[in-house]
Amino acid sequence: LLIFCGIMGKSAQFPLHVWLPDAMEGPTPVSALLHSATMVAAGVYLLTRLFPFFAASATAMTVVLVISTITLLLSSTIAMVARDIKQVWAYSTISQLGFMAMGLAASGLAAGTLFPGYYHLTTHAAFKALLFLCSGVFIHHFGTNDFFVMSREGGRKLYIPMVTITIAALALAGIFPFAGFFSKELVLTALAHLPNKMWLALGLFGAFLTAYYSFRVIF
Repeated sequence: LLIFCGIMGKSAQFPLHVWLPDAMEGPTPVSALLHSATMVAAGVYLLTRLFPFFAASATAMTVVLVISTITLLLSSTIAMVARDIKQVWAYSTISQLGFMAMGLAASGLAAGTLFPGYYHLTTHAAFKALLFLCSGVFIHHFGTNDFFVMSREGGRKLYIPMVTITIAALALAGIFPFAGFFSKELVLTALAHLPNKMWLALGLFGAFLTAYYSFRVIF
């Protein structure tokens, strides 16, 4: 559990999640590479590497499941109201890291494999980096992080960034046939194998919130 406290800090899980959106103030390529794809993901990666160690304790797996579920839902609701485009993706990263940890915890409790959480970690790195890089184009062009202002000033006229950010948002929302669909499906399958179906319901609700805040930015 103490090792998991380190993972919570590194992968910005509740209640140690508040540092990540402030860390997004740097240049957007840095956010894309470090914050979405590699650095913040290190906590979930550590959880994956030490998975047999964690899986030996049902108590530890239950704590991981509870904390990650709270993280998924809490950060999704914050992303639903943020106006700063990079903060939306920052809170999205926190929620998706919670989603990965949910998949890992469900695998441990249902005696499955560690594949779901790790696969989502891999697909998330690609589409979240794309979201940040596209956001950087808009921020650079309009000189603001507020996507309401971008919209008023004609953000949709930037056709290539608009198409690519939509593709990335479709992947994040888990829409077929993009990568996010397959990795989220595996996490939800792992949750479905748990005796208590409440976890599956919360996972599905979290996936719905993800789709909501992703397309709030697009629309």
